[in-house]
Amino acid sequence: MSRSPAAVKAKPSLDGIGDESSDVRHLFSYNLQRLASVSSRIATRYMLDDFQLTVQEWRALAVLDFLGDAPLYILAQRAGIQKSQTSRLIADLSKRGYIQRKRHPSDKRSTLLSLTETGADLVQQVLAQSRIRNRKMLEGLTDEERVQLMSLLGKAINSSFHYLEELKQDVTDTYEETTEPASFFEEP
Repeated sequence: MSRSPAAVKAKPSLDGIGDESSDVRHLFSYNLQRLASVSSRIATRYMLDDFQLTVQEWRALAVLDFLGDAPLYILAQRAGIQKSQTSRLIADLSKRGYIQRKRHPSDKRSTLLSLTETGADLVQQVLAQSRIRNRKMLEGLTDEERVQLMSLLGKAINSSFHYLEELKQDVTDTYEETTEPASFFEEP
């Protein structure tokens, strides 16, 4: 269906929701996905060239850095990676000497993952490069705007998690969620 010329000329508010005269470019979710895609493409260039890591490998190492010891399912959840992918990823990172497995002190069937010294050193090197990359990505913002952006992003993440929980409670069929995207903002 074609929009009338008047509807095309009207400028909808850039509030992340839009109105009847707006298109997908006005949606928060679309713009967030675009930003995430650009960020991942930028990170991929650095990760592969400078550190021989994929973005998912980096995410797993970075999450283990702030979690310390963690079981596989928590790592997968926090890194936003499916458990089946995380198992293969951990096996590869272990072979490369970045991650180690330990017996879980209270659950004999489970193991805990943690960074090796080599893995922790690598994380610090990548974080230094990531700070440079993030500074360039946010150079159009003032210091105050960056703080405000992170605060607002945290609020949007929290409300999105609440909405996801509502959707899970409303499900009446037999569909079962196998993984949920996680964020660094999520509480342990």
